[in-house]
Amino acid sequence: MLLAFGALMVVLGLLSGGVLTASALGATALEPGWTAGLAYPGLTLLGYGLFVIPANDGPIQWLTRASGALCLLLGMVAIAVLVLRSLGILAFDGGTLTLWWIFGCSLLLGPMGWLGARVPASTSR
Repeated sequence: MLLAFGALMVVLGLLSGGVLTASALGATALEPGWTAGLAYPGLTLLGYGLFVIPANDGPIQWLTRASGALCLLLGMVAIAVLVLRSLGILAFDGGTLTLWWIFGCSLLLGPMGWLGARVPASTSR
């Protein structure tokens, strides 16, 4: 049951981060509130704790690496948009605080998911 709850937390955290990023870019009509801003790092961390720590099998740890990679991807999109906007190449209405938040959280969450999932070595003899 803990694995299912942890997986749900990771999915909801990543969904919140994706919607925040898309909303900051004006790519969606959704308007996420402050709860989504807290849910991205909070639920993702909670999910990592419940999903990865009790699991010792390879498939679950690979899923955790995939979620870490998705966090890094969100961070890369956020910083790319911030740099392109500062250079005047990309223009959109709205502030940049959400993108900085996504970037900062992704710097923590991505490596935690990617490097925190230790895939056990094969025990073939």
